Amino acid sequence: MIEQAIKQIEELFNSNLTDYRISKDTGLTLSVIQNYRSGKYELENMSFKVAKKLIRYSEELKNDK
Repeated sequence: MIEQAIKQIEELFNSNLTDYRISKDTGLTLSVIQNYRSGKYELENMSFKVAKKLIRYSEELKNDK
């Protein structure tokens, strides 16, 4: 389950969406998105709160397609 969540977040970060768009749509700060996306912070150490927002956002995007 955790591996699936990490994969889902990685797919979001590998998408064409900008850091700004992800930040604005999730309510997470731009610096948090940039630090995870650049690899400065490890996804495995992400808080549940941040992961939950990113996973929900990823699922919303998939449902909109």
